[in-house]
Amino acid sequence: MIQLIVNADDLGSGPERDRGIFRCFEQGIVTSVSLLANGPHFAEAACEAVRLGMPLGVHLNLSEGRALTGVIAGLTDAAGEFPGKADLRRILAGGDFDAAGARRELAAQLDRVRQAGIVPDHLDSHQHFILFPAATGLVTDLARAEGINALRRPLPAEDPRRDPPPPLGDELVLYRRLAPAASAQIDASALFAPQGLWGMTLLDRLDKQALSALLEEMPDGVWELMVHPGYCDLGRPFSGPERLRETLALTNPCMSQLIREKNIFLTTFGACACAF
Repeated sequence: MIQLIVNADDLGSGPERDRGIFRCFEQGIVTSVSLLANGPHFAEAACEAVRLGMPLGVHLNLSEGRALTGVIAGLTDAAGEFPGKADLRRILAGGDFDAAGARRELAAQLDRVRQAGIVPDHLDSHQHFILFPAATGLVTDLARAEGINALRRPLPAEDPRRDPPPPLGDELVLYRRLAPAASAQIDASALFAPQGLWGMTLLDRLDKQALSALLEEMPDGVWELMVHPGYCDLGRPFSGPERLRETLALTNPCMSQLIREKNIFLTTFGACACAF
C-alpha cells in the first residue's frame, strides 16, 4: 500500500503563488500545505486557508525575509533580516549564532500561525535547514514542546543515480550527506515522519510527464511528495513559469486517475500522526 502526502510549500509568499496552491488543493491532488509565518502575504493566505479547511503545517524559516522576534545575534542583520540561503548554511555549519534566539523565533512563527486560527499538523523547514546538526534539535525540541506530532523527513527518496546536474545536483549531494543523521534524530524524537521525501530532484522541473513517472515508480510505504505550485508572481522570487507547469500537472485529471489505478491513498500529516 502507498500512502502519500502531497505537500505544497511556501503558502504566504505572494498572491499568485498562493492562488495556485489553493487551486491545487481544491481541484488537484495536493492534500497538505506549509505556511510561511513571516511571508509577505501571510495574513491573506491564512484567512483563505482557514476558510477552505486546509490541513496546514508551519514552513519554519530562518533564511528569507525578516525575523518576527527582531535581531538574532549571528543570524540576522541589524534590521532583523535573515541572511539568505547560502549564508544561512554557512552560519549553521559554523554554529556561531544565538541558538536560543533562533529557537524563540521558530516558536514565534508557530505561535503566529496558531493566532490566525490554524491548528498546524506538522513542521517543516524552508530550504531544508533542519538538515544541519545545529538546527535539527531546535526543530525536534520545538515540536515536542508545542505538541506538534509530525515532521517532514528531508531524506531524498529518488535514486541518487538520477540526480540532475549542478546546481541542483550539488544541492542534492549536500542533502544526501546530511539527511541520515537528521533522519536518525527525527526518529529518536518519537515524532511521526514519512519514510522519505519525493520531489527534491524535480525542483523547477515537475511537469505532467515527470509527475506521472514519479507516481508510477513509487513503492509501497508512507511518503511525502513536496511540490511548489503557483501562478507567475512578477517581481517575487521563485515565482516563474515553472510554478504554472506544476499547477497544471497537479490539477490534471489524469493524475487523479493514475492515483486510483496505482491504489495510492492520499493522506495528510495529521492523519498519519494519529495512526503512528
